Amino acid sequence: MDSHPVFPLIVHDDERGILRLALKAYRDDLGHEEHRVAAVVDGVARRVPEDEATPLELDAADLKVTWSALHTLLDDSVRAQQADREHLRALLDRLPGEHDVRAIDLDTELARRGA
Repeated sequence: MDSHPVFPLIVHDDERGILRLALKAYRDDLGHEEHRVAAVVDGVARRVPEDEATPLELDAADLKVTWSALHTLLDDSVRAQQADREHLRALLDRLPGEHDVRAIDLDTELARRGA
């Protein structure tokens, strides 16, 4: 059996809502032709744990879309949303760095999944 690494993301109770919002907003911005990416986003959203003790396990495709969703919402937020911005930054800080995430080829990862 081929095993692929997963990244365990701890989502604190006060961050769960903003993570779900980021995923939903990202999903809503996808076009029809991006149904494979939408399926990844939907899968991550369904697996957001209900408690801090359970990490959200992200494979490379999950990691790429989660990072992208968080980063997009952070870019779209304004200073008046300071609490949300702090939660978004905290989640992004617990993920691998931008260069590592940008190096993930989503098409390759989706093909690996058979999606």
